[in-house]
Amino acid sequence: MKALTPLLVFLVAFSSTLAQTANRELGLGYTYMGPIGPMQNHIRQGHGFTMEYYFTPDQKRVSYGMELMLTQYGHDRSKQEYTFPNGTVAPMDIVVNNNVTNLLLSARYNLPSESLWRPFIAGKLGYAWFTTNLTIYDPDDFDDCAPIDSEILLRDGTFVLSAGGGVQYDLSGMFKKLNSNRLIFTVNANLILGGMVKYMSTNAPDHYQHNHQSNTDVMARFVNTQTQVVHEHHVGNVYQSMAQMVDLRAGIIFRR
Repeated sequence: MKALTPLLVFLVAFSSTLAQTANRELGLGYTYMGPIGPMQNHIRQGHGFTMEYYFTPDQKRVSYGMELMLTQYGHDRSKQEYTFPNGTVAPMDIVVNNNVTNLLLSARYNLPSESLWRPFIAGKLGYAWFTTNLTIYDPDDFDDCAPIDSEILLRDGTFVLSAGGGVQYDLSGMFKKLNSNRLIFTVNANLILGGMVKYMSTNAPDHYQHNHQSNTDVMARFVNTQTQVVHEHHVGNVYQSMAQMVDLRAGIIFRR
């Protein structure tokens, strides 16, 4: 957390700057995350969403902003016998989720264009958290709104750099009451590179699961109600590599 203090201080100062500008935009979109390099041996792919907030000074082509990307790259659900603190034992749904969260500061250069399609390039700096959660749900609670128990099995992070580009398309003309440049469709691709990080994977690619040397099995302990024998359930492996990812995005921007 100490390493993040300068970034958090900068975010506070950055937010005060946002309040002083008139050209603001809020973006929401779908994100596909594809691991590259050694990381692709441990992670298949990820799906999630991105929220972004940008501002553009008057008469300038450079926009500044922040992005928050939440992606799930692994999921496992099984039924195990869970022992409650009072000694009661009952079958519960055990859910393990692998997630990565990216918080990024960004500068985007909007390239000149006379058409409705407007290309841009962007550079980003931030931090990526890799987190694995184990959550226990009552199978009779159909909407899983109140988990019985939860535990963070692993959390690690690293600073990351990102570069990419894309295009924006003005959708405002489709709506009579909207002025131009108010509703924007955007697609873009970004390369994300970071330092060494530890992370779990519940479902590493098949070609790697049977031929890996450097990992740690993570086991959770449960009890069999019929035999009263405590057994361990495999919930994933811990890997370590450089953070290397590509993200592909498609979303909508609301501009004012």
